[in-house]
Amino acid sequence: MNYHVLKLFYYVAITGSVTKASERLHISQPAISAQIRKFERENHILLFEIKGKRMVLTPLGKRLIEPLEKFFAMGDQVQQIIEDYHKFPEGNLRIAGNYLATSILIPRWASLFKQSFPEVNIQITTTNSHGVMGKLNNFEADVAIYSDMEFPSHNTGVFEHRELYRDEYIFVVSSHHPIANQQVSFEEVMSEAFIMREEGSAARERLVRLCEERSVQQPTIGLQFNGVNEVIQAVIAGYGISYVSALLAKPYLDQGTLAKIAVEKNVVSKHSIWMGYRKKELQESYMQSFITLVMKQLSIK
Repeated sequence: MNYHVLKLFYYVAITGSVTKASERLHISQPAISAQIRKFERENHILLFEIKGKRMVLTPLGKRLIEPLEKFFAMGDQVQQIIEDYHKFPEGNLRIAGNYLATSILIPRWASLFKQSFPEVNIQITTTNSHGVMGKLNNFEADVAIYSDMEFPSHNTGVFEHRELYRDEYIFVVSSHHPIANQQVSFEEVMSEAFIMREEGSAARERLVRLCEERSVQQPTIGLQFNGVNEVIQAVIAGYGISYVSALLAKPYLDQGTLAKIAVEKNVVSKHSIWMGYRKKELQESYMQSFITLVMKQLSIK
């Protein structure tokens, strides 16, 4: 069996295009396409169909995804274990979190874990929720903490996802802003300048969805930052509105440096904070210990 071409097929399938697979694998697009076509001819099968401008998996192609995912996951895990052994003989725990998670949740959990497992090296990466999911799916993270996103269906055989918190997004301004603590219409809020995270952040996607649901033009993004703390500091300074997690905004609301805007028609967008990780049989024991610690901490609150 040609495992190399199966890997090419797998990455085309999960990324949705030869172009994206080529970028990830650093193999030319023509080479990928030619090898997959050759494999199909040799085995008298068809893995993809062309519908319009899209490549669509055939029923056989869909059946291959889950077993291939498990196969390559095991291979990647073996390779990672070997690499980690040389770098960190006692273990390496890679945690990826969105900005909310690494600002509020992960520091405490990592500190408590380190007290029980001082020999385990902990690496924490911060990115938006799309980036966090990407690191988990690409086996660049062992544990992912992120705001709720759609789970890729092809990962159900390898990963588990567990809800940690339920939260909501709220509109906030500086406590000195003219509409601080006021009740205004959704349209009026959208007419103001906004300070937001980059595209791909969960809060920005939710804001866009709210506008689409209400057929209201999206607001002007006056300032954009790649970190949520930067967003909040800019709002506190007095320019514009932002749409942020209530959990993240609470300390600033309590201090009086931020104020909430009450939007008419009860515009509320709930969201959840999730933890994703490989299934137990694909984890090192200390990874499961970290997950158990997180769940225990949540049960205490």
